[in-house]
Amino acid sequence: MYVGELLRSLDRVPSGVPGLDDMIGGGFLPGRVYLVTGPPGSGKTTIGLQFLVEGAKNGEKGTFISLVENPKIIIQNMLRYNFGLLGYINSGMITFHDLGSYLLRTEYRMSWTELFNAILKVINEGEVKRVVIDSFTSLEHLVKDPENKRWALGRFIRALQELEITTIITAEMLQGDSYTDEHYLADGVIVIHHFMRNYQMIRALQVLKMRGVPHDNNLKRIRFTEDGIRVYQEAPF
Repeated sequence: MYVGELLRSLDRVPSGVPGLDDMIGGGFLPGRVYLVTGPPGSGKTTIGLQFLVEGAKNGEKGTFISLVENPKIIIQNMLRYNFGLLGYINSGMITFHDLGSYLLRTEYRMSWTELFNAILKVINEGEVKRVVIDSFTSLEHLVKDPENKRWALGRFIRALQELEITTIITAEMLQGDSYTDEHYLADGVIVIHHFMRNYQMIRALQVLKMRGVPHDNNLKRIRFTEDGIRVYQEAPF
């Protein structure tokens, strides 16, 4: 790789989440794979859609690949926000793909390699620069070779990096002290937390890992707004 290519690879990809880029030195590194994890209802999918919308604003096509939930329901849920998702869908700047309809069939189970190849096929056909894959949670129960996940996932992430596609993978945080293969293999890990204080729900975001980027790993308060999730440069308590 030439020096010019190396320097270009250090450009930043804005996340589309106000306040998040301040924590990671200006944005994601292009062509890397990032994991966003947290409890149910914490905003993982919302962050993913904000990431795709930000790309569409800048002329970058993106695709949302659903591994479980019906994309129609995801789109309906996102209409509460003001970031103009439908317009980008209608223009073809953001596309949705439903792999869950195949994965959830009881008569056939893919291997990890088959699953990741199916995802790569969708990505290659779309000529996209940004991808969101939602959600990796409990896929071990839907594939026929759960023991091969780490090897197949490593190959998959390497393929995404070689395609120079910036990718967000979402997964539920099952236990705070339990890490999955995605945590170790992803280039960065963003964790969303829930806390109860005085009978109120407090939400916070933490950059657990961000390879190659100086980052702030302290907890920061987040809120749902009309425009999506916003990160505030203040402690949650």
